[in-house]
Amino acid sequence: MSLNLWRDISVILLVIEFLIIGLVYGAIFYFIWKGLRLATRWLRGTGLPQGQRYSRRANQVSLQYSQKIVRPVVNLEGKLYQVSRTLDAVATTSKQRSRRY
Repeated sequence: MSLNLWRDISVILLVIEFLIIGLVYGAIFYFIWKGLRLATRWLRGTGLPQGQRYSRRANQVSLQYSQKIVRPVVNLEGKLYQVSRTLDAVATTSKQRSRRY
């Protein structure tokens, strides 16, 4: 028996193992896919759309009120930053002028 024969036998065994493993995983994924389709069909019939509607409305209301609460704080911080930068610029300008004379 030469090595070529053993090589061919090993290739055939690897292909058979690959097919068996592929069939097992393929069957598992097929049944998972079917189960998910059944689950989503069941959820659509039991009230998932209404739950989505309520969650979407809660999201809109919370965004609306959070904007009403946060907007004044952000505006105040922006104005404080502008004032501090203006005062820094005035202080820097007056220091530079006093050094020139």
